[in-house]
Amino acid sequence: MHSKCQINSALTSFHTALELATDQREIQHVCLYEIGWCSMIEMNFKDAFESFERLKNESRWSQCYYAYLTAVCQGATGDVNGAQNVFKEVQKLFKRKNNQIEQFSVKKADRFRKQMPTKELCVLASIEVLYLWKALPNCSLSNLQHMSQACQDVDDSSAVGLRNLLLGAIHKCLGNSEDAVQFFQRAAKDELCRQNNLYVQPYACYELGCLLLDNPETVPRGKTLLLQAKEEFSGYDFENRLHVRIHAALASLREVVPQ
Repeated sequence: MHSKCQINSALTSFHTALELATDQREIQHVCLYEIGWCSMIEMNFKDAFESFERLKNESRWSQCYYAYLTAVCQGATGDVNGAQNVFKEVQKLFKRKNNQIEQFSVKKADRFRKQMPTKELCVLASIEVLYLWKALPNCSLSNLQHMSQACQDVDDSSAVGLRNLLLGAIHKCLGNSEDAVQFFQRAAKDELCRQNNLYVQPYACYELGCLLLDNPETVPRGKTLLLQAKEEFSGYDFENRLHVRIHAALASLREVVPQ
C-alpha cells in the first residue's frame, strides 16, 4: 500500500521526468498518465484534469478513454459546463469498438451528453475508476475518508447501487469489514442498477463473497455468492475481468479447504 509520502515522491519524480523528456513524446505521455493517476488518488482533480487533457489532445493511444477521464476530473473541480463539452467528445473519439475500456467510457459519458453533470457525480465517477482499476488500496486513509464523505454526498437515485458498492470498497480498505458487508449487501440487492451500472450487482456479490471467505463460519455462504456472481449475471462491463477474480478466489479456497 502506497503511503501519502510515496505518492508525493512519485509525483515529484514524474514531474521531473516530464520536464526532462522535452523531445521524447512517449516518455512524456507515460509521465502524464502517472501524474494524472496519482493526482486522482490524491483527489487533486485540477492536476489530474490538466494531465488527462494533454493526453486527450496529444496521445494516439486511446483518446476516447482520456477524454472520459478529462471530463470526469474537470467536472470534479466544479467546472461542469466544461466537463459536459468533453463528455460530448467521448462518443466522437470512440474508435476501437471491441475495447472494453472505450465501451465503458462511451456508456458512462453518454448520460452526461444529455444531462448536465454535477460535481458530486463527477467525483463519484473518479472514485469508480479508481475502484475498477484496483487503485483504492493505494489511497491514504485520509483520502479514503474524503472519498467516503464524497460518496455520501451523492443523492442521485440512479447512482445508489454504485455509491453503495464504492462505499463498501472504501470501508474494506479502511478495515471496517462490518460496514463493508452492509454496503455490499445493499449494492447486491439493488435492482435499479440501470443499464450503465449493470456491473454493480455481480461485483457486489463477488466483494461480499470474498469478505465472507475470511470467516470459517461464513465460507459456504461466501462460496455461494461467488458462484452466483459468476453464473447469474452476464453482459456487463469488465465481465471477463471479474470472472478471472472469481476463479482465483475459488481456487484459493480449494487450497485451504480440500474438497
